[in-house]
Amino acid sequence: MFSRTMTRTAIGALSLGIGAVLLAGCTSGDPLDGGDAGGDAGTLTIGNQAFPESELLAQIYGQVLAANGYDVTYEAGIGSRETFIAALQDGSIDLIPDYAGNALIFADPEAEQTSAEDVEAALPAALEELGLAVTAAAPGEDSDALVVTSEFAASNDLSTIGDLAPISGSVTLGANTEFEPRWRDKLGEVYGFTGFAFKAIDDYGGPGTLADLLAGNIQVADIYTTTPSIAANDLVVLEDDLDLFAAQNVIPLLNADALTDEIAALLDEVSALITTDVLLDLNGQMAGDDKPSAADVAEAWLTEQGLL
Repeated sequence: MFSRTMTRTAIGALSLGIGAVLLAGCTSGDPLDGGDAGGDAGTLTIGNQAFPESELLAQIYGQVLAANGYDVTYEAGIGSRETFIAALQDGSIDLIPDYAGNALIFADPEAEQTSAEDVEAALPAALEELGLAVTAAAPGEDSDALVVTSEFAASNDLSTIGDLAPISGSVTLGANTEFEPRWRDKLGEVYGFTGFAFKAIDDYGGPGTLADLLAGNIQVADIYTTTPSIAANDLVVLEDDLDLFAAQNVIPLLNADALTDEIAALLDEVSALITTDVLLDLNGQMAGDDKPSAADVAEAWLTEQGLL
């Protein structure tokens, strides 16, 4: 999911005041000594990015760890990738849910892998240089998608990203600030989509992006594929038939010093159950009329899976 990017030069500084409100940061105690609930296994701080799915995934991973003896605290609403990578590196947080393709491109801006298998294979070595680690990727994926209204698609005969090339000069694309430096040149190189105007909307494809798209303030939006608003508003996802966007399977991203064999086993068990359909369903629940909390949705799903 997009981002959800940035350059290595920005890694050094943490702009949010995360450290002051956290506990010890990295895992304390010996995680292999205990698996019973009650905080005996050690302390972990789990962060999430500032959008609902990230909070949901943080709760899913965190509640499983807490049920197995870890004292888990949460740091919500962390912003850009520079910020949460720095927080992982300095131990302010120990784990954050992320997306494989974007994590790889951040760690290695020259990476060219795009398939799920290739991205997952390349990721551990790329992250090691940053002092980070990753456990097994989930089968579920939440990818960047260029989305248009069904009316705009019909009137311009759009079905793929490449179909935007002939109308580039009349298009405004709305996305998070970091989208433009990361993807403008590549959109031109791969699809011939150049010369478009850009509007920064920093809500991760959320309500502001949707409102601008529906109002015609932008004609193309970067909205992630498991966002309920796509189906709810009959939006058209333009096919990335040349595989510009790398696979974005869900991953637990950790400070390497916080990762143990036991933590890896627990995370792998829950990750294996997180499919794209599960993400769509749980995101839909959170967006429903009752607006349940991410913690409640995560708890109900984990209980149903027999993990709590």
